[in-house]
Amino acid sequence: MGRMVISTSSSGLDNLKIHNNIQLIRLRMIVNNVEFIDGENISNESLQYVMSEIGCSGVKTSPTPIDEIVQLFTKLYHDGYRELFITTLSSKMSKSHEIIQSVADEFADRMNIYVYDCKELNVCEGMLALEAEYLMKQGKSLPEIAQRLDQLRSHHKMLFAVDDLSYLIKNKKLSATAGFFANVLNIKPVLQVRDDGAIVAVSKIRKFERALNYMVDDFAESIKNKNSFPYVLTAGRTEVDEYFVQLLKRRLHIDHITILPVSSISLANHGPTGVGLCVFDGVVPHAAKYYQ
Repeated sequence: MGRMVISTSSSGLDNLKIHNNIQLIRLRMIVNNVEFIDGENISNESLQYVMSEIGCSGVKTSPTPIDEIVQLFTKLYHDGYRELFITTLSSKMSKSHEIIQSVADEFADRMNIYVYDCKELNVCEGMLALEAEYLMKQGKSLPEIAQRLDQLRSHHKMLFAVDDLSYLIKNKKLSATAGFFANVLNIKPVLQVRDDGAIVAVSKIRKFERALNYMVDDFAESIKNKNSFPYVLTAGRTEVDEYFVQLLKRRLHIDHITILPVSSISLANHGPTGVGLCVFDGVVPHAAKYYQ
């Protein structure tokens, strides 16, 4: 009986550079009215360049077309696969989970398909997918895999700050009114993914540098924990990343911290100026060993 792990492309597995056999369900991006397939005909580097240097009339994201998911499941069934474990980005951020689950229900008489809502995105989603593949190779059942991912997710925390709010406003992650006053007052919201998978502003701070210091203060104890995996999420702005890493080293007296790229889908939604700080605290995914 064939078994496989599948993830949505918001996991950023294309960028993690870890060998795996995980199939990706690729989301869509519309940039300057042209549709792209995430990770196939647009990369983080090219999207960053367009957003920063050329400028965009707008960037929008959308789920994978339902017929494409049907075709994928049909092919896997004919190839002999009977169990699929699928990790999706948070159902609070995208309809991808709902769409994939609806297709999985149609295949319920032919395949055992577990659609897992990561309630996260970016590297955390990617790490959970890699953990699922690791456990599947050990012969764990789909419910056992889900239970382990629940444990990992409950020990993951992410904070993110952006210097330019325009993309968050355009993509309705921040209301136009709130964005107007934030820009006028030079407020830089620090964003967090809640336990239910929704993105919320946990603090509104004037000046980007203060927002970065807020994140360092909030994560200080977790990062110092020997049984943790902290990492910086980069949108590709080298000068921002270098400033933040030096701040972390100076404030927390650490020698090294892993820097991992955001997924293209995240970059499209929040824009090219953000930086994040994340940590698996106390319970660390298997794949983290490749970066420690």
